[in-house]
Amino acid sequence: MEPDATTDRARRELAAVARQAASCFACELSATRTLTVPGEGDPQAQVVIVGEAPGAREDRLGRPFVGAAGRYLDRLLGEAGLTRENVFILNTVKCRPPANRP
Repeated sequence: MEPDATTDRARRELAAVARQAASCFACELSATRTLTVPGEGDPQAQVVIVGEAPGAREDRLGRPFVGAAGRYLDRLLGEAGLTRENVFILNTVKCRPPANRP
């Protein structure tokens, strides 16, 4: 099924936000990150999962919830009849805090 114009526009806008985050050096988190971790999934999802900050594995891969918490999330989504493609997943912070500090 082809994405409609609204979904396509939303994907382009989210890609622009991801590029902005990747080029951001406004705070000290940019000095220690490997990759920024933008959101992913359906930009028009009815369900949005919001995490606090990326962990070490997310920092290495540039994707949200791919470590232990991600495996747990995938299981919970499955129990709810959802997949990552049905929801939008993001963190409030796009860069990993060193040593997962607060």
